[in-house]
Amino acid sequence: MTWKLISLLFFLLKFSFFLNAQDTLILLNGKTLVVKNASVNGYSVTYHTLNENSKMKQINTDKLFSIIHADGSERIVYLPDSLETDEYNVKEMRMYVKGEQDAIKYYKNNLNKAGAFFFGAASAYLSFYGIVGPAVYATAVGSFSPELEKQKVSDPALLNINEYREGYDRKMRDKKTKNAILYGLTGFAAGIATFSIIGNNTK
Repeated sequence: MTWKLISLLFFLLKFSFFLNAQDTLILLNGKTLVVKNASVNGYSVTYHTLNENSKMKQINTDKLFSIIHADGSERIVYLPDSLETDEYNVKEMRMYVKGEQDAIKYYKNNLNKAGAFFFGAASAYLSFYGIVGPAVYATAVGSFSPELEKQKVSDPALLNINEYREGYDRKMRDKKTKNAILYGLTGFAAGIATFSIIGNNTK
């Protein structure tokens, strides 16, 4: 019993150290990567994945906003171009990324997925030429955004910040377009299979 307890304590200590040793990369597209040993080297950030004995990887700094190190400190990697007067400063970009992150977390477009699937399935009626159906649907739904005030957010007060709204809106459009293409092609494939089965049964 004693050895089991010692082994358990050793595992918990090792696991706790492993968690505390993690760094987090905050990407400009709103996504995050949990890594180890993140380090800035010129115009790139090198890091290791959480897999044991993983090879070193790197990512360009122009894709990152910041690195949150294991000790909780944050290093801002994003560097706005001083020659571009309309480019976000660090504070504004932080809000833009926050909007993207909230959209990733909260925005659900199940109705769009269902619509894309059925539109793709219906496009299969045109056989090979129907492959353009999902692209047409994705372009149409991606051309407008749902009303932001009706979306779930982490803090309603953030809706008063333009950069947050722009980030949320951009990510909503991205998700709508990607899901429309993915589910549209899935529906198209299902439609082709269905029409093929129907055709074979009517011969």
